[in-house]
Amino acid sequence: MSALVDSARKYLDVKFRHRGRSPRALDCAGLPWLAYKDLGVDLPDFRLYGPEPHNDGLITHITAALGDPVAVAPVRESDLQAGDIAVIRFEVEPHHVTIITDYPLGGFAVLHADGHYGKVIEHRLSPDMVDRITHVFRRPV
Repeated sequence: MSALVDSARKYLDVKFRHRGRSPRALDCAGLPWLAYKDLGVDLPDFRLYGPEPHNDGLITHITAALGDPVAVAPVRESDLQAGDIAVIRFEVEPHHVTIITDYPLGGFAVLHADGHYGKVIEHRLSPDMVDRITHVFRRPV
């Protein structure tokens, strides 16, 4: 298991808030940032983004914080490891930041602050979601 995953799971059910960076409210970029911070890794923070973060340099800022991606679309499930940071597109552009976790029954799951559900959730990584991954970053801790 990944130390990053263990750190991030502490925030399951924390409410979603755009640009949230605290144990009381998080957004998709805030969850991995806070989980790394809890592990003593101080990453540069990227908060100045609107509802369409790809317009505000999402991938550039994540690359500055985590290094070059280890995989770029098309991404296969075999490219993934628990603890990876995966950026997902909803339509065309990269938009949402997730943490890859192990699924108890095999395969992978994603842990992320989800605005639709209004909180941090973890669920199985579906084939459809794998197809929407645009970038995978790996910074072990």
